[in-house]
Amino acid sequence: MENYFYQDDAKKVLREELLTDKARVWAESFINPKFPKERWQRNIRLTSAQLRKFHGEAKTLEERVKNLKDQEEFQQIRPLIKMMKAKVAYACPINGIDRKVPEEFRKYIEEMVDNIEDARDFQAFALCFEAVVGFFYGQGGR
Repeated sequence: MENYFYQDDAKKVLREELLTDKARVWAESFINPKFPKERWQRNIRLTSAQLRKFHGEAKTLEERVKNLKDQEEFQQIRPLIKMMKAKVAYACPINGIDRKVPEEFRKYIEEMVDNIEDARDFQAFALCFEAVVGFFYGQGGR
């Protein structure tokens, strides 16, 4: 599997564009989501309340991951991290009627979570998420 978050196999050099260019593009897509192809579907902007909810959960998990002793302990927390996909799916149903977050945000969370294999990956995700939050507010997200 290709290393998503890092430039090197030792996972010491984070891919800089995840904290800069890509983070800015993601944040902008949450503020100005593309309209869905079907008229009956609803796509909404990401609110700061929804962003804080998901970011807060990531920060809580990050604190737990920081206190782990080894990869074996991470395996106990990994399912909780993967559960973020189910939570974002609940907030972004396919039918679009009760959508609380835009499709772009669902795709972002799923892409990130799918690429988390160990504690280092999760720490990289948390840092990327922090960059996205910064750009979200910097680009006028409300």
